[in-house]
Amino acid sequence: MTLNISPSTFEDLSDDIIMDIFDLLDPPVYIYHSFLNLNRRFNRIISDARLLISLDLSQLTSPANFAYHCQVMLSKMSKQLISLRLSNEQRFYAQIQQFITHVRLGHFQALRQLALIQITFDQLRRMLADILSLNKLIRLDIDMFDSSGVAPNELNVIANALLSKSSSIQCLNLRFNREIIICESVSSSMRNLTLDACYSSDLPHLLSLCSNLSSLTVKVEQSRRRFPLLNLTNVDQPLHRQPLSSIMCSYLTYFSLDINDLTLSDVKKFLPAMPYLSHFRLEGLTYDIDFSKGDLWENIFEKQTKKLMQFSISGLRIWLGNNADDDEDNHNLIAQITQSFDTNHRYWGKYWSVHQTHKLRPNHLNLTLHAKSL
Repeated sequence: MTLNISPSTFEDLSDDIIMDIFDLLDPPVYIYHSFLNLNRRFNRIISDARLLISLDLSQLTSPANFAYHCQVMLSKMSKQLISLRLSNEQRFYAQIQQFITHVRLGHFQALRQLALIQITFDQLRRMLADILSLNKLIRLDIDMFDSSGVAPNELNVIANALLSKSSSIQCLNLRFNREIIICESVSSSMRNLTLDACYSSDLPHLLSLCSNLSSLTVKVEQSRRRFPLLNLTNVDQPLHRQPLSSIMCSYLTYFSLDINDLTLSDVKKFLPAMPYLSHFRLEGLTYDIDFSKGDLWENIFEKQTKKLMQFSISGLRIWLGNNADDDEDNHNLIAQITQSFDTNHRYWGKYWSVHQTHKLRPNHLNLTLHAKSL
């Protein structure tokens, strides 16, 4: 008896199996390139809200190709698009401006992640209402191209709206390349925040408004060099500042600090507000050689951050001025730092294992240190 087996085709598969196959395609936009308008059945499958799509359009160098995505592809993904990345980095055309011209961001209510790279202030201002309307948005990354011509008050209005008015954003990365003032409480949904930048005098106030955060990354300037405080705020009255002793960030477990001209004493003031801090990271530029003294750090950790498990210094530049000219002095300085952290035995103090590197550049010391609790 001969068993006749007829050959099967891709279209013979069930809708669920085809959907599983589509889930494996990377990037998933290829589904639309390959199956759009093939027949009614495939149009229905690729339009199913269960088929989730992530799009990184930042690498599209052709304006015509990007316009096709905006006018043809994106219009069919309103219920499926969960991640979108746009960028003005392409020198051939202003990508985000084209997107605003052809597409309404608020139509994509399934969006969970959004990245806007080198966006202009005017473009961000036009998109702000749509961003705040995305009630499933979890992560937002904004990197502003140039804010030098923007009135400080206008920039703060945008920043505070993003921080306080979204009910869904949990992770917010704001890189405005300009100091901003936070004067409204961070949304209760927010857990991870990155800011670039604020002044050291404003950091206590920022901490008082971020009591729900579990992770904070911030670049801190030593002083308000450019603008007086009252010209920066968008409120009618001056900020009411709380003393550091009354601030408690009970949920904060990760704190990354990019410093510009701060001293170790400045940094030490902030740490008591973080009693459950488990990972502390430091980078930037300073004139204070105390940052390279292990005994001072050990004293801080024993008294102020008893829950700390990891400590990192990532390429901290310590300015030495003319003191860096003498080779013998340089050798002695390196030896002092090595001994300070006792890295010959990869052991520091009572509870820490340490790995460190340090390089002397013209007029400054470059310090990298990674320590873990044993």
